[in-house]
Amino acid sequence: MDWRDAAAYVFDPPLSPAEWAWQFLRRNPEYAADYVWFISTWRALEADYGAPPARDFFRWRQDPRAWRAESEIAGCSADTCPGDGDRVLIECWMGAKWGLAKFPLDPAVVRPTPGLELDWRAQPVEVEAVEGPGDLVSLGAEKMALAFDLTLPLAPQLDAARVRLAARARALEKAGQITRSVATAAPSWTRWLRLLDGAAAGAAVETLAQALAIEDVATALEQARAMCASGYRRIIRMR
Repeated sequence: MDWRDAAAYVFDPPLSPAEWAWQFLRRNPEYAADYVWFISTWRALEADYGAPPARDFFRWRQDPRAWRAESEIAGCSADTCPGDGDRVLIECWMGAKWGLAKFPLDPAVVRPTPGLELDWRAQPVEVEAVEGPGDLVSLGAEKMALAFDLTLPLAPQLDAARVRLAARARALEKAGQITRSVATAAPSWTRWLRLLDGAAAGAAVETLAQALAIEDVATALEQARAMCASGYRRIIRMR
């Protein structure tokens, strides 16, 4: 994709949250490197043991190349990446590391099509504990801290919190301080994709700033790269 051509970044139909997440992951250099290793290893294994339905899976599983250490993946467990002892099959390793539920896609694939399915693992929802005033300082605009009385029943408190959180989210979104929908975020994300591609193509900072109307290219590039590293997982949960 030519980062200078805005029309190249217009998708019809519009990208779904899952597809937006893929746009950022496919631009992650570490994912690209992992995929090169994975697919070359996979093809070598298929050359030795065959492809479905003729694959000799018993011999495949005896080959050390078919496995990676479970310890390499943060949060990996028997439930998310079943394996053999402290090892997981390389396709499970890729899925657990990058959040994919099916066979990993080539980052050269711009938009998945039938036969090149994109499916994400369920993304866990985490609730942080705010222990004291110091923790409040680190909260961004997208977070809100509430106090619960643990000596009282939690159910009515959770109901009240749900109402208050929803009202706060609507107010912040209306004020433009947070983005809760893909449609609202799409213009900014598109600019980030073009910025990533332009930087990868070696475009000068001044050229990027002028062409994409970005005042602080360094900050925008940092934000875009953070989306490639892990932020794409949040997109999957958006509407």
